[in-house]
Amino acid sequence: MMRDIIKYSASLLLACLALSGCQKFTEPEPYQFADMEPTMTLADFKALYTGSPTEITDASIVLEGKIISSDRSGNVYRTLYIEDSTAGLEVKIGKTGLYNDYKLGQTLYIKPQGLYLGTYGGSVQLGARSYEDRYETSWIDVQGLIDKTIFRGEFGDPLPPTDIDTLTDNMVCRYVRLSNVSYQGGSDGLRTWAVSNDPYTGREAAYGEQNFGLDDATVVVRTSGYASFADTEVAESGITGLGVRCNLTGILTKFNSTYQLVLLDLDGVEVLE
Repeated sequence: MMRDIIKYSASLLLACLALSGCQKFTEPEPYQFADMEPTMTLADFKALYTGSPTEITDASIVLEGKIISSDRSGNVYRTLYIEDSTAGLEVKIGKTGLYNDYKLGQTLYIKPQGLYLGTYGGSVQLGARSYEDRYETSWIDVQGLIDKTIFRGEFGDPLPPTDIDTLTDNMVCRYVRLSNVSYQGGSDGLRTWAVSNDPYTGREAAYGEQNFGLDDATVVVRTSGYASFADTEVAESGITGLGVRCNLTGILTKFNSTYQLVLLDLDGVEVLE
């Protein structure tokens, strides 16, 4: 009796395996890239900000820009930067690993109805409604809201940086190259780009600030402690002492009166002979 039961169970198992092996899995539909006609430049759109959180209610607005940021190295967090011929804009998509779906040089379309324009440290951002008084916008992290407002277009070549020799507000949130800057040292004597683990205080993932002079101004290269190159010494990039001159390429940002540069990776550091 027991032998018959075992034989029956084995036959049933083989039949199930045979059936599962014959199942056909449907290939997922290929992603359909969006193709829209923009109705407003990024510069004109940012000008809609009224000085306080500004809800976008106009359903006809369509924005277009090229993606200029990547979070692959961990130095950009839960946000995208896009740029057109008039301005750059930070879009607070509240997800990590964005580089998997949003590629450098790819066209991005936005239908911002229902989103909000706000500022952080004086820099205009596009995000969701914030329920915290200290922030004017929040993350666009609900997938339904992302699907309704953010649309991926065709791939393209990454935008080349814009060469600048002065720091101006109209270049904030754009991909730039700062030419012939002079190294002025790290804040608090920091020798690395950032600190992923501070053994003295027990603090983890501390931002680092390295200062560079551009004419009579100073730009701070501000690096996340979560960046893959956080603990890399500045000297390893060839910046071996004060006064060393180099070109820096990254996204120009501003916090209050301080201009800051966000490196996508250390390829953005070019030491000059």
